[in-house]
Amino acid sequence: MIRRLLVRTALLLASVTLAACAAAGTVATSFDATPRRSVPSLATRAHAYHAFVVGQMAAQAGRFTEAIPALREALKRDPNSAYLWTTLAQWLVRTDAADEALAAARRAVELAPDEVASHTTLAELLRAQKKWAEAEAELEKAIALNPSAEDPYLTLARYQVEQKAYDRARAVLLRLINTNPRLAQARFLLGRLAIETESWDEAIAELQKAVELDPDHDGAWTALGYVYETHRKPDEAVEVYRHAAKANPDNPAFVERLGDLLIRLGRFQEAQTEIEALAEVAPRDARVWMKLGAVFYEQKQWDQAADAFRRAVTLEPTNLRARYFLATTYMDAGKDTEARAELERILRVDPRSIDARVQLGFLYGRAKRYDEAIAVLRDAVNLEPKRSELFLYLGTAYFRGKQYDRAIETLQEGLGLDEKNKDLHFQLGVVLEKQAKFDDAVRAFRQVIALDPKHAEAYNYVGYMYAERGQNLDEAIQLINQALAIEPENGYFIDSLGWAYYQKGRYLEALKELKRAVEKAKEPDPVIYDHLGDAYLKNGLEAEALAAWEKALQLDPAAEGVKKKIDDLKGGRRAKSGSKASQ
Repeated sequence: MIRRLLVRTALLLASVTLAACAAAGTVATSFDATPRRSVPSLATRAHAYHAFVVGQMAAQAGRFTEAIPALREALKRDPNSAYLWTTLAQWLVRTDAADEALAAARRAVELAPDEVASHTTLAELLRAQKKWAEAEAELEKAIALNPSAEDPYLTLARYQVEQKAYDRARAVLLRLINTNPRLAQARFLLGRLAIETESWDEAIAELQKAVELDPDHDGAWTALGYVYETHRKPDEAVEVYRHAAKANPDNPAFVERLGDLLIRLGRFQEAQTEIEALAEVAPRDARVWMKLGAVFYEQKQWDQAADAFRRAVTLEPTNLRARYFLATTYMDAGKDTEARAELERILRVDPRSIDARVQLGFLYGRAKRYDEAIAVLRDAVNLEPKRSELFLYLGTAYFRGKQYDRAIETLQEGLGLDEKNKDLHFQLGVVLEKQAKFDDAVRAFRQVIALDPKHAEAYNYVGYMYAERGQNLDEAIQLINQALAIEPENGYFIDSLGWAYYQKGRYLEALKELKRAVEKAKEPDPVIYDHLGDAYLKNGLEAEALAAWEKALQLDPAAEGVKKKIDDLKGGRRAKSGSKASQ
């Protein structure tokens, strides 16, 4: 029944087409309405049209193996239709029958040498077979047939770019511009060619012309911003994205690019303004809220950052990346319970998440729940036993749990995977020093310095170790000064230098550096105040020494050595006072 209806429809359409052509003084002989040597009968045309319709329906459904036989049936009825041969070529390509497709396209050109579409289809098939010269020749024929049509020029330029024949492509685009001076796409492609050849000034000039001609040309704005970004002209890139966003208010991509660039530049307030505006336009886009969260995070605005990341999680509950950022924000805000809850949610969904396990291990360590930290980090190592940094985290957890032998074993296992991992060597040195394995610790720290001559902590650690033991004091001073050359404002390094001077007997220099260490330290440190008290005492300043030690004891009430110094000094002062009273 359906087949009969299709035949009737085809006959009706064919009748209408013939009537229209007759009224216009022409006779249609095939689908492309081009006069041919033979004219199919009305019935033949109806059968051909029916077969074409059947094939077209199959092709639209993606069933080309069904569509092609129907189209061949149409060609039996109307073999001189260039349109049908061109369509056959296009469908054959979809079934990977490249040679048959090429033959069909050549037949279409033979039948309709004056049709642009036949030449462009043949060109595309020739290009697929890397027959560049023939493909370009077909496009030149298409251009000759219709010099004002832009597509053949653009396609020809594309082929030449694929061959890296940039000069030839540029010449084709200039021909197109000569035909149509206000064609923004041609200017855009000239700009892209200039980027390929690293002709940056030319690229900027062409891309600026493109956006002037067509302010809605997203590709030109994007490419122009890219050129400025890659050439370290961030202010110009910012202005480009701002102009693009203003010219294309319906495209949030430019505001997103602008926000990203401002974040990279550290201009967080400006980034916040732009991304908040983007959030108003796209309030249900989780990516926007994640970017806003990142901006607040960089500004250490923990509550606002958490709010933004929570919004992202609400919009996309399965977005584990957003949940991870929410957890790290809670951690930095000191909300360990909330952070732990988010990390545990991640692990329930993705038990193999290494990042979540590492952060959970850090949280347990911060809470001095070392056994739990060790357990979760051991699981991470078991999941990915080839990641050397995981052995660093696990070794550090063992160290903090005072399992020193296990710490050394774990760190050395990590070094077996990556012997050039300076962090593993450094942590190994820390553990060895804690076990009083002085020479082994020094060797570990010297290995760090060999791997990274700018590792200030390693220089300081060895220097301080020598100073504590009263050994190699000249070398200790030299090493600590090397650390200070890298980080001149580090209060802890300055303390090490002051203590080395003290041990050397250079008490005035020691006092000067230790007073400076107190000023430069990030936070009050009991060890620095203890050292300062010793230096005051050696310089005969007992009251100042007592004040410094009392400050040290206030910071660390368990410091028995400091208590003894205070008691001894007070006892000595009382003894002196009693001696004077008896005289």
